Amino acid sequence: MSHARRREGVDFFGFWSGPAEADEYASRTHDTPIDGRAGFSARQCSVAPVGRTLFMPAFRSSLGTRLLATAMGVLLLAGCSADEQAGETTKSAMTITTAVVKSRPMERTVTVMGTVVAWEEMPVGAEVGGLAITEVLVDEGDVVKRGQVLARLNDSVLRAQLAQQEANIASAKAQLTEAQANLRRAEELLPKGHISGQTADARRATAGTAQAQLTVAQASRDETLAKLAQTRITSPDDGYVSARRAVIGQIVNSGDQLFRVVRDGRLELDAEVPETVLVTLSPGLMVEVSAEGIEPASATIRAVAPSVDAKSRLGLAHIALPSGAGFRPGMFAQANVALKDSAALMVPASAIVYRDGAAGVFVAARNGTVAFRKVVTGERAGDLVEISSGLSAGDEVALKGAGFLENGDRVVISRDPEGHSPPLAKTEPQPK
Repeated sequence: MSHARRREGVDFFGFWSGPAEADEYASRTHDTPIDGRAGFSARQCSVAPVGRTLFMPAFRSSLGTRLLATAMGVLLLAGCSADEQAGETTKSAMTITTAVVKSRPMERTVTVMGTVVAWEEMPVGAEVGGLAITEVLVDEGDVVKRGQVLARLNDSVLRAQLAQQEANIASAKAQLTEAQANLRRAEELLPKGHISGQTADARRATAGTAQAQLTVAQASRDETLAKLAQTRITSPDDGYVSARRAVIGQIVNSGDQLFRVVRDGRLELDAEVPETVLVTLSPGLMVEVSAEGIEPASATIRAVAPSVDAKSRLGLAHIALPSGAGFRPGMFAQANVALKDSAALMVPASAIVYRDGAAGVFVAARNGTVAFRKVVTGERAGDLVEISSGLSAGDEVALKGAGFLENGDRVVISRDPEGHSPPLAKTEPQPK
């Protein structure tokens, strides 16, 4: 055959271009040519061009054998073509399962972050100036009660002033008593004409002056008593000391901050929330707060800021933290906020495939083909994935076999006896 292929008119599969060459080859090889529009090769099935002859080594040259060989070639060629068509059909139609895209209620959780701060941190300072600290009674972290003394200032000068003012009060009282007695006698003698009216008026003025002097002395004493009370630095409310700056021997000025006390020991998380999420939050909403090294704790949103930062587009949610949970002011923490359930388009995670780095699904069409459609995925709930965009409710997406599909492939959808695709399994949301 290799010698014959070098002759003019022989194609790649061993076909001759004319009867002359065929007869010549047959006479040399004692093979029988088969005339017809189609030929059969012992090596493969193929359609021969019109007017060509295929040689089969098994036949001798006679009219009967030629007709028999021709018939056999046609039958074998038809069987081969049918097998090829069946193979192509089997290859192009893949059996898949599908799920219908549905809108389902979904519990959404948003994670926000922020800094732990005191609900109300009270600065405690000196109201009186020019005095030295003689005693500091608390340290940072100590729990204090309302009115508890935190530090004392030197009050020796004020106590001396108080003693002097007490003496002034006693003197003023004595003068007032004398002036009032003189006034009474003058009022008794005036009707009898024993004293003049001028003398009586003078005694009235003297009594009034004595009364005013007593009032001044008492006010001075009260001022000194107030200053003495201010030498005792006390806590304005229950809480704990978050900062201490007082040092023994320090001479304080009026207004100097000596301590900071967290009122009632209450802390909260100032969480920064995107403006799109801020509008969904409301006071009383339960959250779960956690920080590095601290077990998650349940908390409540106390208040939501009424404004949003114009640059960052973030607003503040004030989350009241439980006492004793281990949080400290200044810590970084995060909160998982469970929002109200909302409807979302969901598909099984097995429907999501990636083509050229883009997430998408294969949507089944009525003509038995599938089309790749890009989607934007959202949150997950168990084995379901939220589809933010790209699909509509009622779309039928490929599940089993989706990873082997290409755009435009023909498919056969596996259905139950009633003609329905297997239903989408119901998945409960995972606990947060």
